[in-house]
Formats: sequence, structure tokens, C-alpha cells
Amino acid sequence: MKKLHSTLCGLLITTGIFAQSNISVPMDFHIEKEVLPPRLQIDNNTVRWIDPNNNNVIDGGETFKICFEVENRGRGDAYGCVVQVTATGDKEGLIIRDVNLPVIAAGSRQKVEVPIIGTDKTLTGEVGLTIKINEPNGFGDDIRLPKIGTHRLRTPMIEVAEYLVSGGKDGKLNPKEPFTVKVIVQNTDQGIAENVTVELSTPVNISQLGGDNAHMTIGTMQPNETRILEYELIPNQYASGEIDLRLNLAERTGKYAKSADIPLQIGQYVGNTVSMNVQRKDGEVTIMKASLLSDIDKNIPVANVKNLNTFVLIIANEHYQQVASVPFALNDGNIFREYCIKTLGISDKHIKYLSDATGNQLKAGINWLANLTEAFENPKIIIYYAGHGIPDESSRTAYLLPVDGIISDMSTCYKLDDLYTVIGSMPASQITIFMDACFSGSKREDGMLASARGVALKAKSGVPQGNMVVFSAAQGDETAFPYREQQHGMFTYHLLKKLQETNGDVTLQDLGNYIIREVKKRSLEENDKKQTPCVTPSAAVGTEWQIWKLK
Repeated sequence: MKKLHSTLCGLLITTGIFAQSNISVPMDFHIEKEVLPPRLQIDNNTVRWIDPNNNNVIDGGETFKICFEVENRGRGDAYGCVVQVTATGDKEGLIIRDVNLPVIAAGSRQKVEVPIIGTDKTLTGEVGLTIKINEPNGFGDDIRLPKIGTHRLRTPMIEVAEYLVSGGKDGKLNPKEPFTVKVIVQNTDQGIAENVTVELSTPVNISQLGGDNAHMTIGTMQPNETRILEYELIPNQYASGEIDLRLNLAERTGKYAKSADIPLQIGQYVGNTVSMNVQRKDGEVTIMKASLLSDIDKNIPVANVKNLNTFVLIIANEHYQQVASVPFALNDGNIFREYCIKTLGISDKHIKYLSDATGNQLKAGINWLANLTEAFENPKIIIYYAGHGIPDESSRTAYLLPVDGIISDMSTCYKLDDLYTVIGSMPASQITIFMDACFSGSKREDGMLASARGVALKAKSGVPQGNMVVFSAAQGDETAFPYREQQHGMFTYHLLKKLQETNGDVTLQDLGNYIIREVKKRSLEENDKKQTPCVTPSAAVGTEWQIWKLK
């Protein structure tokens, strides 16, 4: 049977019956499929941030995300797409990784999140960001975003801001006589410090009297928070020469605290505060240099109203390059600024605070005041100055002395009458100037500076101009003394004391009467010398100034 079938097939093929049939013989073939391109577009309306602390800044130590949607408006699907974000500007310390996208079908949308990681090397500044969608065939998209701020990692820094050594019956550090060390510990950076500890290390021949605070735990300290520590110590009879103390500071991580040495010497005079090298850090929390507290430094009244049309220039010159320093001038300026903000309700943006101002910085501060007051209608101006004054020896014309001023070269100083003329010409409804300086004495050969705050040559007091009233710390041949117990100028202490007592709601006449009365009494009690402040209005304001208020 099999043989018959084989023979029959061969016959059919031979006779051509299969060849002439409609049955086709299978063969290889390839169909070209049409390629449809995608067309990607970033939807600008969907771009937003995910910011862990909602401050719209890329912070060190956080993961910031850029979120948006991309739409495929083409006819074909998008394969193998990659999102790249590039940064320009202060981009150091930022980690930005590419994001691979899934297939985006034609006509569909895809949500995208790109993380930007801030590290401990992130800078404070701003970056420009560009988003680019890379599609293998060139059908992607890109957009440029507005610049966004960056901020370094917010870490704490625990350090000694100031210390004060006091005691000794003759004002000196002597063997077998107790003395006190008062220290301000401050968190001078933007992070919260945890498990803060302080340990006082004393050398041989020094003992602590009473108390158990040689080693203590402070705990948590917020940015700008301060703690005041006080130690009572006594040298024994063998103490001599240097008797350095050391304050060991630590916090949880072991990274963000600076220990401090307190160098002392047997026989040295005590009583002045010593400022440490504490630098202000930029950030949301303003770090103000802490100072040992007077009673006016505590419980500063807080205004319940905003004083939006007042501008303040504060100049506090303590450390001079050519002449003796002005004790407590920086403390005066700092605390006066606090009263302006808290008690008088003045915006921090409307206050220019210059510490240890050079001549150029002083002029720049006055220009700043001029520019701002021109932009506002009927503004008020307050100027506060603590520092040295100096007279021209021949003309007795009064000058302010910048910290880089040369007392033998009046061109390096700022004439008081020029100050009054420039400020008086500003379009201000009220101008109040507080001058904690004096222009008195005549002992130029003894260094010209009195033992306190002023320059020892009597000078003309200057003539107020415009809508101006001037409060001066002293007059005639008097000196503007410090109030050492309170670590302020005598004049400034009583100025701020009245603002504290009245919550800032006091007329200038009442303020002037109080300052004159109290400074006269206190100066005789503390210094055994006269100091008589005075209030001098310009001719233009007559008696109108008496009802003016700072608030």
C-alpha cells in the first residue's frame, strides 16, 4: 500500500497536476511596520516643590523634590526616557540624580519626582535649575525654573560669648581673696543643640567656693539661646602669675561646641567684660551677640503695635584703632536695638546697626537713611551714637570719631554740624538724636581721652537743624561716664530704663527730664563727678518736640 501511494505521487508530479494547481508553495517574507514618534511636553502648570520644612529653600540635611507632569502629545509611545535636572550657581553640596521614566503611552501623562539632596557641604545662596526630558529619538522637552535659595546645614554651635571677672577689695585679683567669674554660654548657630554640658577646669592653687556647678548639664539650647553661669573661686597663698581657667563645652554629637580658655593673672585689675570671637550666622534666627545682663537687658517690654514709618541708625563704636576703647558701647548699641524692635515696634528692616564703624561705614549708614526716608511719606528718624567725640583743637568744632579716625587729622572724622545738616535736610516729620558721647577736657598730653567715654577737649556742641531734637550725654567740660555696675553708658542706661518703665509710651520732654535728673544723681554717687545731660531742639521745632514720642 505504501509503495502504491509513493508511485501515485510521483506520477502526479511528473504529469504537472500539482504544478498547475492553485496551491502556493510557502516562502520567506518581512513586513515593514510604520514607526510613530512620541512628542513629550512638560506641563509648566504642574511644577511644584515638596519641601520638608516648607521654607522654599533647599537646606543642607534635607531631601527637596521637584514634582511635575510630562505629557506625550505624539502618536507613538515614548520608550527609554530619562529626566535630568542641572543646577547653576551655588550648587556645591547638592546631590541630583537622573530619573528613568516608564513607557509613556501616546496621549497619556506621567507624574515625575526628582529628588535634590542637601548635604553638610551645601552652601547658603541660590541655584538655577533646568529640567530636561531626554527621549532617544530627540522628541523630549526642557524648561528652566526660577532660581531657588539654598542654605547650609543648620547645626548648633555652643560657645562662650562673654565672661566677666569681678572681686578683690582693691579691684585686683589677689591671693586668698574670693573672686567671681560670670560666663555667658550661647548657641550661636541655626541648629538645636542637645545634651549640652559645661565643665569648669581650674588650675592648682585655685579652689571653688560653694555650689556644685563645676560640672553641669544644661540640656537643650535653641538657636541664639543663652545661659549665664557664675562661679565663685579663691586663689590660695601660693597662687602667682597666670592662673588660667578653662570652660569645657560639649553637645550630643561632639562636633558643635567650642571650649574656651579664661586667662587670668594674679594682680590684674578685674571688672571689665571680655568679648569672645563670636560671629553672627545668617539664617532665619538672628544671632545677636550675647552680653552679660543689666536689669534693663532683661524683661524688655514688647509693643502691641507696629511702628512702620520710623527708621533708625545705630552706631556703637567701642574698639578704636588709635585711642582707648569706649567701655560697653557695643552693649549699649545692641540693647538699644532690642528696645527699638521690641518696645517701640520698629521693623528690623528699618534699622541699620553699625558696630565699630569706620568713617566710610558711618557715611554709608547715613546714605542708607537718606535713601529710605525719601521713599516714605513723613517718616520719623532716630539716630543713636555711642562712642568717642573729638574737637578740632583750633576751632573747637565737634566731630564724631570713627574707629579708624586719627585724632590729629580732622579729615578722618565726621563733623557734628555736617551730621545735623545732612540729617536735618531729610524729609522727616521728627528727628531724634541720642548722643552718648562728650567733647570735653583739655589734657591732650595725657592722651586726650578721659578715663571714661569722651575726648578730653571742650568743643562747640553743634546746632540741630530741621525737625530735630538732640539728647546729649554731657555738656561743658564734663565727661560722659560709664555705669560699670550695669555695663552701659550712664546716659544710655537711664534712657533705656525710662523706656522700660513706660513701655516706650513717654513724651520726649518727660524722657529728657528723667535722664537729666537721674544721670546727675547717679554720676555723683558712682563716679563722684558731675555729668549733666541736655536736650537741644532746633529752632524750627520750638516747643513742639516736647509732646513727640518715639513709639
